[in-house]
Amino acid sequence: MGMRSGHVDWILSSPHFHLMDEGNFPTSLKLRDIIRNDCRIITVEKDQLIVHAGAYTNSAFLILSGTATLVLSPGIDSSAWGQRKPAKPSVFRSLMKFFKRSRIPEVRHQVGPSDAALDIVQRLDSSDQDSSSIAKNGKSLLPSIDDLQERISEAGVEQIELKAGDIFGESAVLGRTMINNTVVARRRVEVLEIRWQGLRDICKYESPFKNYIDTLYRQRGLYEELLCQPLFAHVAKDKILELAKLALFEVHGEFEWHRDFQKAAKEAHSDDDINRIIQAEPLISEEGDYPDGLLLIRNGFARVSRKINHGHYTLGHLSRGELFGLKELYDYWQTDKAASLSCSLRALGYCDVIRIPSDWLENNVFSTTTDPKIQAALEECLQSEERHQPKNTEKPPLDRKLTEFLVENRVINGTQTMMIDLERCIRCDDCVTACSNAHDNNPRFARHGASFGQYMIANACMHCDDPVCLIGCPTGAIHRSEDGVVTINDETCIGCSTCANSCPYDNIRMVPIRDSKGALISDDKQKPILKATKCDLCSDVAGGPACERACSHDALIRIDVKDIGRLSDWVNR
Repeated sequence: MGMRSGHVDWILSSPHFHLMDEGNFPTSLKLRDIIRNDCRIITVEKDQLIVHAGAYTNSAFLILSGTATLVLSPGIDSSAWGQRKPAKPSVFRSLMKFFKRSRIPEVRHQVGPSDAALDIVQRLDSSDQDSSSIAKNGKSLLPSIDDLQERISEAGVEQIELKAGDIFGESAVLGRTMINNTVVARRRVEVLEIRWQGLRDICKYESPFKNYIDTLYRQRGLYEELLCQPLFAHVAKDKILELAKLALFEVHGEFEWHRDFQKAAKEAHSDDDINRIIQAEPLISEEGDYPDGLLLIRNGFARVSRKINHGHYTLGHLSRGELFGLKELYDYWQTDKAASLSCSLRALGYCDVIRIPSDWLENNVFSTTTDPKIQAALEECLQSEERHQPKNTEKPPLDRKLTEFLVENRVINGTQTMMIDLERCIRCDDCVTACSNAHDNNPRFARHGASFGQYMIANACMHCDDPVCLIGCPTGAIHRSEDGVVTINDETCIGCSTCANSCPYDNIRMVPIRDSKGALISDDKQKPILKATKCDLCSDVAGGPACERACSHDALIRIDVKDIGRLSDWVNR
């Protein structure tokens, strides 16, 4: 429902908000304006899903009235939420798919979205609010809890009751990660959806609320994240709980980096331009300073650079789960001589950092020489810090300008980036043909894109580390599968274009679909029904990406550019 004055007054009297001091907010950004512009009230009927595990959302949620149930992760299988779980493809199945492919583009055997889906489309078209994975007006393409209760009982997962004043989704929206738990309305509930911009602004000016959100994150998310960090995998759990209380949070840069990064990339034409861009990036740690803690990248990207003469040399970048400053801290512990940082760390658009106190690290990691598992993990992490240089030292390092090109164009976000060597490519289009054959004569990429010298980054889905395209999909049709592939469930895609508009690389296309006779499929208003399409890494074809397998000139590769060793080997082959 829309935000009227009465709604704003009601929210200001609700849990958490009634404790806030409106005088803490500047006149240019009043609390009432934040509520009016960045919040909305949504009513969810009994036994309807509010949000499901695995969804990406742009909002946190506060229960205003009623009760809900939080089903703890891992809960039930993701296929229950309408996400596609492709079977392992066999050679025979791949051959049959090839021989049965349609000669008509974008054929669908199903007529199109359900009535509920079309209803969502109409409401999205008429709304100026951001879409989210939350159920709208009691209707959802996701299944009712009645249909899922048996699965929940069989899984034997823990369920927690949520009541008025409880907040959920805050860790996922602030870290731009998938939601780990499912929340279901047990009675008719009214939920306040708070967009991340509003959550950020409230935390900035209302310290008690920020402390509450930080406490929730420490209780719910930080402990699990630390356990997943290889360096701490074998540390006692009580020590990890201790670290979760001691760690500091830092946020650098702009959360919506994807909105203006293309403009910045186009401005990087010379070394002076690149130096100007680097100097303008938020500084996290500077070369020559002494480290006061180990930095763990929680989300986003950071540039690792070194000063050379009057400029900056880009060594590489860090992303989620990677460490900075470990070697210097370890050298200091071994020699008792403080070591300054050998390079600088700057936020690339946006970077969320966890700072781990050095004394905790010394007591629980460095000094545990009797535990071979911890020592092995330490050695592995120390070696990984050297990944900015090629592993094969007999080959020349990557061209500095190529490294900067990959960083400036945020190709570093891709885990399956398509790179083409234009000097080896003979323009035979075998890659496009192979992709077309694997997808019913519908190629899922275009053989053009940004270029640096002889290398081109093709317009193909990169299956990003930070997949901003997943944010806001109202049905969860676009999602990340268990093997890391960003994929689209064609059956639940409603053609709203949210993912295509969000992709900063223009790698998602909206296409009109046809029936088996080639006629366009239209809705009741005779408007062609659109579907989102993109590269799916040939997930239902044996052998992996057909484009890469089809290139007989070694001109094309699908690569995670964070793997500097493999990238260097390919460039210098």
